[in-house]
Amino acid sequence: MNRICSIGRFACLLAGLALAGRDPLTKGAKSRVRRRLALVAAVAGLVVPLAAAAPSPAGTEQSPAEPATVVLEWNANAVAAVRAARVMDPQGTAARPLYQTEGLLYMSYVQAAVYDAAVKIGHRYVPYHRFSAAAGNASLQAAVIAAAYNTLVFYFGDPSGTLAAKYTASIAALPDDRTTARGIAVGQAAAADIEALRANDGRNAPVSTPFGAGPLQPGLWVWAPPPSPQIAQTPWMAVMHPFMLESTSQFRAPAPPALTSALYTHDFNETKAYGSATSAVRTPAQTAIAYFWNANAINQLNQTLQNVATQHNMDLLDTARLLAAGNMVPTDAGMACFDSKYTYQFWRPITAIRNADIDGNPATTADPTWTPLLTTPNHPEYPAQHGCVTSALAQVLANTLHTSSINATIPGAQGGATTLTTSQTFATVHDLYAQLVNARVWIGFHYRNSVVAGENLGTAVAKWELQRYFLSTDNDQ
Repeated sequence: MNRICSIGRFACLLAGLALAGRDPLTKGAKSRVRRRLALVAAVAGLVVPLAAAAPSPAGTEQSPAEPATVVLEWNANAVAAVRAARVMDPQGTAARPLYQTEGLLYMSYVQAAVYDAAVKIGHRYVPYHRFSAAAGNASLQAAVIAAAYNTLVFYFGDPSGTLAAKYTASIAALPDDRTTARGIAVGQAAAADIEALRANDGRNAPVSTPFGAGPLQPGLWVWAPPPSPQIAQTPWMAVMHPFMLESTSQFRAPAPPALTSALYTHDFNETKAYGSATSAVRTPAQTAIAYFWNANAINQLNQTLQNVATQHNMDLLDTARLLAAGNMVPTDAGMACFDSKYTYQFWRPITAIRNADIDGNPATTADPTWTPLLTTPNHPEYPAQHGCVTSALAQVLANTLHTSSINATIPGAQGGATTLTTSQTFATVHDLYAQLVNARVWIGFHYRNSVVAGENLGTAVAKWELQRYFLSTDNDQ
């Protein structure tokens, strides 16, 4: 690569694009990973003689602080690519946008590669997964750019050339020198390593169980009536290999309450009253809070992380860590949540309320026309997915800032849309948890206990993982 780059930036960029592999992940994925690893190894070998200093052992010498601009820029590029992506899952169905937790999975692939590339050079934190690359005298910024770009192209392709154009512009802003070339090689190696590591993680695995198809039984989840999609959302995420957990069932939630219990009766009647599209008791302020948390989680979570990084003037390495932990930990919590969901297959309020005459509980009354504030998601009710994912995010923020007083600005939606058009600042983790529980009841998607169970699950996942991953090199024993 250094020989190519020595004759000019244009040739260097062409070489980087060729090494990146711009075909979408369709056929021969494993072969492309092996070829990428071989090419990157060759590139790394070529550039070793150009560095005067060998890579420093972890914790012995850290790169000086660098601005977070490129890592924030490529996080935004990744969000745009994930939101634009279309998948055919299950096979044979029409291509569709990525669901929210599914989208966070792809964000996690990208941010894992970016984090590993950055700490390979910077040595401040323990890598998620160690890989071989010559990282001495390498550009942190080039490594971040190359890691993000190569990971995105591997999973999504780049038929429009949008990602290639962004990559070219980002690299062109850096010095046309050997340090940049070495950073590109490190980023490519990090991306290839994550691709190989996650090659058989269970993503998009076929599922034969007809989840949600019925017939209707007391307490059993079935698809909500249209316009809810008549298909189960990503049941494969319940059984795939997590990023850091031992299994998705490691923190499985306890069973939901019995249909005749006092807890279920209370939660049923609360959601029936407050979560209805025509509720007479929900206030305008409560409706606004329900709408706030209808924002697309991919955008909402990553914009929150960007806000926190900017607010606290984090440098490149700290921001790379925050973005990696802030996507990967909630994604694992989301997988664990799906494990509980598809284990218990508990019915949604729209089904429970319309069919309360079959639940065996004399304290619940059926309303055959009841409808929630917004369209019900197409996966089982218990525990609440937003509770799992958002509580994990809150724990990442508290861990990063070393306080539960996070003072974090979180963007949200208005009027039933999913785009980010407003924001709130939450002083503490407790404040965030409390509002989220109310929001999912007031939107009519969940029972109160289900959101609390989700928050408990997400908190447990996050605390377990943050004790073991994304540690300072001072703790790398």
